[in-house]
Amino acid sequence: MTSTSRAGQLASPAAMARAITGGPPDDIRLDWTVSLISCAIVFGLFIDGWAHNHDKVDDSFFTPWHALLYGAVALAGLALIFTHFRNVNRGYRWSQALPSGYALSLVGFFAFGAGGLVDMIWHETFGFEEGIEALVSPSHLFLALTGILIISGPIRAMWRRPANDTWLQLMPVILSSACLMSIFTFFTSFTAVTPETILLVGPRPERHTLYDIAGIWSFVMHSSLLIGAVLFLTRRWHLPFGVFTLMFFLNSVLMVWMRIEHTEEFLFAISAAAAGLLADYLMSGNKPVDSRRLRIAAVLVPFTYSLGAMIIVQILGTTVWSDTGLWWLIHMWLGVPVMAGAFGYGLSLLLRPPGLPLESSPNGTVK
Repeated sequence: MTSTSRAGQLASPAAMARAITGGPPDDIRLDWTVSLISCAIVFGLFIDGWAHNHDKVDDSFFTPWHALLYGAVALAGLALIFTHFRNVNRGYRWSQALPSGYALSLVGFFAFGAGGLVDMIWHETFGFEEGIEALVSPSHLFLALTGILIISGPIRAMWRRPANDTWLQLMPVILSSACLMSIFTFFTSFTAVTPETILLVGPRPERHTLYDIAGIWSFVMHSSLLIGAVLFLTRRWHLPFGVFTLMFFLNSVLMVWMRIEHTEEFLFAISAAAAGLLADYLMSGNKPVDSRRLRIAAVLVPFTYSLGAMIIVQILGTTVWSDTGLWWLIHMWLGVPVMAGAFGYGLSLLLRPPGLPLESSPNGTVK
């Protein structure tokens, strides 16, 4: 009886798990947990930006806005650490105790904690940033990088799995991708289409070259970020209709809310939603996207977003920001959306290059 009991112990699930050299199986609960917490992290980031833009922050590192951001990151770290220790207890090795794709997220969590300490020391040493300085500060950019490592966990995890194509199955990827796109637009918000950044409404200034450059960059930069997200996601998944409309719309709402001075500025969400709807029409569905539709989308989505945003600038210029609208002539207001479409086409060639022809040997066999 004793020997039988010992044999049973050796053959127990825990003993068998300790013999496993691979990682644990996929964990859909972890995908959902990290993607939902990622939304809280990004909301904390934007509410901190809102506080800075509306003079709600004094010269202190310890603010309620930071508490929300850092608290959400801590929650993500706790979820990852709990999963890690649970799998170690089940017998998996320390170095392989997290499901595929999440090791970098755990590294990002610890790096974010170290970055927060560095950011506090940075503020004490060099003072607090003002305006654009906060977006390009090295300590803040390091925090952005580590946050991206945390948030992108579900994307890395689900990239390796068999493809799914329903809202419920893909929601962790959709949420994480929307959060990543919002981080990129947040840290490039100095190029956002606002009267403070482009100054394209009202009387045309005598020296307007720098205003022209800022305006061109504003429209091209953010439209390129949007089409970049489309090209990246559709390379791996056949997304259900409506994903890009939702992503673009919510991102635009966040960007406007963070800096809002007039409620009418939420009109910018219309141009974003229109571009997303076009992306859904051209790129969503269960069938693979052919090269022709992909190139068309890469041009038309940035063009639509830029032209739509420019129309809204004209509307707001005549009703809210100034007595006159956009002072750009047709060479600029039509040429800039064309340039945005050209940038989108170039991105499509980088992210989704044409296939290479097969090389054949002289005797006709394929190399």
